[in-house]
Amino acid sequence: MDRELAEHPCQARCAWTPNGRHVDAAPVFACGGCGSEWVRTQAWTPIDANGFISPLILAERAAPGAPT
Repeated sequence: MDRELAEHPCQARCAWTPNGRHVDAAPVFACGGCGSEWVRTQAWTPIDANGFISPLILAERAAPGAPT
């Protein structure tokens, strides 16, 4: 991994969106609530506070290099 991802305690205000950065050519998604970051190589899936999973995140989870 090119760099460490930000990890912060959850604030229960999750809203995951791409932040324009990349790690190992994968787009980085950031939580608008706490500032934590996620890329497709991580084994968990970011979910917004309202239970919504962005289609962009679902596409990343299906991309090559994502855990199965």
